[in-house]
Amino acid sequence: MSNPYQVVVAGAGPGGTLLARDLARAGVKVAVYEAGFEAESGHNWSDAVEKSALAAAGFALPAIGPDGYEGPLVKKDERDDNLFEPHVMNRLQIWAPDLSGKTRTDVDFRYITTDRIVLNRMLRQQAVAAGAHIFYNHRADGLVGITDAPLGGIRISGLRVTDRHHEQTSEVPAAVTVDATGYRALLRTGLTAATTINRPFTKGDLAAVYRTVRQLDVSKAADDNLTDHYRYGAYRGYFWTHRHHADVIDVGGGVKEAPDRVNPRDIVNDMIRQRPSITATELRGGGGTVLVGRSPYTLAASGFLSVGDAAGQVIPTTGCGVGGAMVGAMLAARTIIEALEHGTTGIDGLWAYNRLWFGGPGRGNHFAALAALKEILQDLSHTELAFLMRRDILSGDMLTPSINGIFEAPDLKTTLKTLMRGMSRPGLLLQLNRATTMGKKIFRHYCLYPAVWDEKTFAAWVEKADALFRRIVPAD
Repeated sequence: MSNPYQVVVAGAGPGGTLLARDLARAGVKVAVYEAGFEAESGHNWSDAVEKSALAAAGFALPAIGPDGYEGPLVKKDERDDNLFEPHVMNRLQIWAPDLSGKTRTDVDFRYITTDRIVLNRMLRQQAVAAGAHIFYNHRADGLVGITDAPLGGIRISGLRVTDRHHEQTSEVPAAVTVDATGYRALLRTGLTAATTINRPFTKGDLAAVYRTVRQLDVSKAADDNLTDHYRYGAYRGYFWTHRHHADVIDVGGGVKEAPDRVNPRDIVNDMIRQRPSITATELRGGGGTVLVGRSPYTLAASGFLSVGDAAGQVIPTTGCGVGGAMVGAMLAARTIIEALEHGTTGIDGLWAYNRLWFGGPGRGNHFAALAALKEILQDLSHTELAFLMRRDILSGDMLTPSINGIFEAPDLKTTLKTLMRGMSRPGLLLQLNRATTMGKKIFRHYCLYPAVWDEKTFAAWVEKADALFRRIVPAD
């Protein structure tokens, strides 16, 4: 069988298409297979995306003018085809879940609100212009090669694809196959359990979300105090209002998947009912599931990588995954290009991707520590969270890094302040201290991620990582 492609990618989201673009620009022959139609690609809303990720991917960030963001990529209207919403959200209020006016703090917000459909379209166009091939209505049905073996014995040699229009299945050979199929990780989870790469995301790793973008009655908006905010910890999740334009607002929320969870749509609708300025005119929106869990311990095997949600490249404290997917895609492209140049697309050559993600610029070490922090803090009650914010223990300085996907352990001065301010609730302080202590231990462990593939070294690293996470969430 002829081999027209060096790399095949399953999934045409922001991670898959950015990866294809960067590979094609480097002269790599790459194809992307997407199960949906082109018109279906991208969520029908705008998301907060890290400015640093967009800039690294080559998108020119707009300047800030007197009325908000300005420039050719800034929307003039909610439904136009530009990329960025005009409203500047560099400062974000964090509200305690009890909505008390005394329990609010400001954080530096290093994101820009970005239209998901437009971003996907631009990345697809850039990928095709660079020479990548994108096939829509083609479902990835599995990996070709040796999939049932220990991690070092896996040998992936291509992708099994079904043309959904003609119901024809074929095998597409490639030196590297990439899973960018979203949080279901359809390819990665098909590998053998002996690899530690195949861990599926469970309900505890997911959040149910609902958001609606509504027209505002500007004459009533001032009375509703519609500030940009996250309602932190509400219903074991988070809720928000973000302005897009002077007369457009995004209202939404997410709650951890659990049998007893509330319906986020009910909470969002209740928020809207309490604010007369938010009209019934819906411009965009919808519901779904987002990932808030952590990555499996390896994202690489021989001839195989995973990126984006499939790789757990999501900020656990916010569920923001577009920036992580873009960073993961750029690191994967860098790894694949070097591996192809040296003819080493086995696990030895692709292991650099793990090192870059978990212990380097990918911030996987930060995300793992934040996952630990979230697991412990999300069990606090509304009253406990309000107390921590009211006493300025959960302050803006402490929350800013975690909202932006960075784990920072409090220094000695901050720790002493915390002790003084929280002396009346020693049990609560112990829980907070446990969260930060476990976060530090996990962060340090991920900083020691094996630099090269060695079966025994990696097994020992995994054993210790498992032990650390079991101290946070005991196994059933």
